[in-house]
Amino acid sequence: DSNIVYHQSSADGQSLPPMTEVDEAEQKDTDEKREEDAETDEDMKDALSSRKLQETSKEIYAKEKSWTTMSAKKGEVHVVGLGFVTKMAEYMVATDVLVSKAGPGTIAEAASLSLPVMLTSFLPGQEEGNVDFVVDGSFGSYISDADPIGVAEEVGDWLTDEEKAKELSQNAKQHGAPHAARDIVRQIGDISLKWKKINDDRAELEKAAQKLKLGIPSQDEDDEEKDGRKVVTADTS
Repeated sequence: DSNIVYHQSSADGQSLPPMTEVDEAEQKDTDEKREEDAETDEDMKDALSSRKLQETSKEIYAKEKSWTTMSAKKGEVHVVGLGFVTKMAEYMVATDVLVSKAGPGTIAEAASLSLPVMLTSFLPGQEEGNVDFVVDGSFGSYISDADPIGVAEEVGDWLTDEEKAKELSQNAKQHGAPHAARDIVRQIGDISLKWKKINDDRAELEKAAQKLKLGIPSQDEDDEEKDGRKVVTADTS
């Protein structure tokens, strides 16, 4: 197991430094050491990479956390189809924005609840003025339902801009009449009572006129006679 030394001469006959053939045991030790060094280097690289990954992850998490609310408002929308419902009042109280056709009753209800309104369609002529009422009142907009992306972008801007949403809500409230139904019923009742009194008075006048034609004294004449007063009527015919 001794080392074997080779001598080699150069072209000019001078001896070159000896070349040594290392035995298998030493070569194995050398290879193992190199492998260990390589593993150490890999471990260090892995550690550094892991550390960088952790730092990067923390940065990403911090950014995601700061944008969570905004992201949720902008894109994470859950749509639930309810079909025909009978509790619209409860849904409208719980909502932030109303997207609807330009129905007058719906707009009136939304304004009463201070809801911004996004109108997407209307019946020509019949509901056209309702669109003007909302747009001119500055508590909503009109974008055709043929442009769903435009509708989504506009509503998204309202929901992510607190000042804008607040302004729309305040304008809606100014145009709302939450006690309209009660006021209408009261007004109808007052008018009905006035007409009843007018009709009752007219009936009394007609009765009195009929009595005069028949020569029957009216109640007022009877009262005057009881008080000792005499009413003289002259026939000029």
